[in-house]
Amino acid sequence: MDAFHKMLVRLYEETGGKENIDVDFVDLTKKEGYYPSIDSIVSHLKSESWITESRPNIVRITHWGVAEARKVGTGRPDAARVVERESRRMLTETRETAVLIEEFAAAPSAERFTAVEEKVAELTRLTKAIREAL
Repeated sequence: MDAFHKMLVRLYEETGGKENIDVDFVDLTKKEGYYPSIDSIVSHLKSESWITESRPNIVRITHWGVAEARKVGTGRPDAARVVERESRRMLTETRETAVLIEEFAAAPSAERFTAVEEKVAELTRLTKAIREAL
């Protein structure tokens, strides 16, 4: 994915796909590390009619931009995003697993142990997904 599409997808994520939200493109490009190229990125995105600019570097995504971001976003996400997403999911699953283990320890039953096993299996799947992305 090139820098233009990465910034378009970030803009799409920032706006939630809504066309009526103004976004400070300077802040967005600084976060993503593309600030030195902001002028060329904005001019390219405007030339493709993916964004409009109401004030200098304050942009809105257009419906064409939304469509392009969705199209590009359906591809395989880059490894850093996969690791970030799966790590957050793993943290949540770990907390839920701890609660289930405490419940099982307080009142052991086959049903509660099955729930613990399912959570551990999910943690194993998440671990494999993170390992593959690294």
